Amino acid sequence: MGIVLALWRTAAHKLVVEVLLNRKLQCKLDSASTDMRVSYQTLVLLFLAGLCSLESYPVHTFFSRPIPGTLQNVSKNDTGVKEAVLTGTDSFNNKSNDAFLFRASAVDEAKRQIVKGIRYILEVEISRTVCRKRSNTDLDNCPFQTDRLLQQTFFCHFDVWSIPWMKKMSTTDFECRSNEIF
Repeated sequence: MGIVLALWRTAAHKLVVEVLLNRKLQCKLDSASTDMRVSYQTLVLLFLAGLCSLESYPVHTFFSRPIPGTLQNVSKNDTGVKEAVLTGTDSFNNKSNDAFLFRASAVDEAKRQIVKGIRYILEVEISRTVCRKRSNTDLDNCPFQTDRLLQQTFFCHFDVWSIPWMKKMSTTDFECRSNEIF
């Protein structure tokens, strides 16, 4: 990529010099009036100078909105990510035979893809809490297990689908592995 930019920069600078020295465009401009020739040269010069200055700006500067279909890293503190983590954790708790609830202890990676809704792809660590499944307690207020024999953490990959305009969010896939395997 660096070679291409260097070649582009060299070609653009040569063209600017040619325009300034009036070499290549002279034959085309001989028949035009002097005012027309100066304004044409000025426009070409400004256009080329603009192109040369664009190479110092990253492309994402011009595209501040997410590009549909591409995976993008998202802040772990994003409200959508937090809701997706909770949805994925709820799915784990509903499928697990454990007597205790698990909740997220860390979000390692969060990505988002915009396609007919929002797809969240998450790498999350979930740990066992002291709250039992049968109790109707708020998961956010459940402290993690302090008893060494009952402590357990899973590393989970959650794929969560959100349709914000319908206020729907569901886990499409998840896979968890225990940290005891390592």
